[in-house]
Amino acid sequence: MRAPPKVRLERFQKLIERISFESQRGSVIVVEGLRDRESLRRLGVSGTILCLQNSRMNAIRFAEQLNDAQDVIVLTDFDRQGVFLAKNLTRILNSQRVRTNLILWRDLRRLTKSDIRSIEELPKLHQRLQTDSLPIHEFPAKRLRHDGRRH
Repeated sequence: MRAPPKVRLERFQKLIERISFESQRGSVIVVEGLRDRESLRRLGVSGTILCLQNSRMNAIRFAEQLNDAQDVIVLTDFDRQGVFLAKNLTRILNSQRVRTNLILWRDLRRLTKSDIRSIEELPKLHQRLQTDSLPIHEFPAKRLRHDGRRH
């Protein structure tokens, strides 16, 4: 059974705050593409966010560039390709003695299960959770069309 929207919203916000905190502490975040990076920025995550797909490198060469990083947070998509990339990149980085954080990715994946499949959808999910957790009396009134019917 799913948690109520208000609880899911609180968990979501705590996860985003944790990602943001770790990023501000110097952790490098790795996402798949530019839209993923922009989505995290819209949610208030600052710090270094690198895009694996836009680097035009395979995972091994990309990981070699991260040798100087102390900590890396892997935030790939939740589809089959994203899961493969997350596990592969983590394995490569760990072999290079770079600490990787997959816990935040797993927690996000678990929380958003069946709602979204990519990191770029996180802002929409956040907005939906905010709307769903409003009390019924706080929902915006339905607008009327010019002919008097509801939208």
